[in-house]
Amino acid sequence: MSTSAADTGAAASPAPAPEETAQDETTKGLPPKKKPCWPDDPNYPDGYTEIDLPSERLLRAYFDTQILEASDEPQPRIIHADDYFKVRFRLELKGELWYCICGDWWFDLGFSPTGAGKGFDLSNVLGREKFYYRNWRGCDTRCIELVIEVPPDTIPVEYCGTVYKCAAKVQLYCCGRSAAVVGFDDMGTFQFYKADIDED
Repeated sequence: MSTSAADTGAAASPAPAPEETAQDETTKGLPPKKKPCWPDDPNYPDGYTEIDLPSERLLRAYFDTQILEASDEPQPRIIHADDYFKVRFRLELKGELWYCICGDWWFDLGFSPTGAGKGFDLSNVLGREKFYYRNWRGCDTRCIELVIEVPPDTIPVEYCGTVYKCAAKVQLYCCGRSAAVVGFDDMGTFQFYKADIDED
């Protein structure tokens, strides 16, 4: 997962002021839009200078998720539903701009069954709060790891087991709002089963 922005320039050049749209919108019967900054200043913006934002070289992210056994070894593709397991989310952030960013990271793991059964997000079963990495600051760390412990019998299974397509998700929340830093990790398929499941 990566983010993109314009290349950084050594010097910024004057940019023309945005076109006024209030008159056009009023003509169309729409209320005029207010400027987000200093809306009562008729002289802003007037010949302001646009600042180029850093390129993606300074803001990159790499996301990886694994389903692990209790011993922290990777789980096989076929998992006994009675077994305890872990889900480990890892997010590696590269680039100097991350030092200036803070917020809450939210992770989740979605299960979509092949055949009978219903899809679900693991956070809806175990509680969403467990899936947050709260109060993160880029100046503290750019290596984020969150491990979720999944008790036995958490994943529902049908007769003959249930094959799930799994995908992990991540998003950054800043000031209580979701930010545009978002990504996913397609983990492929896993089969959960029970040897003693009752037939209906």
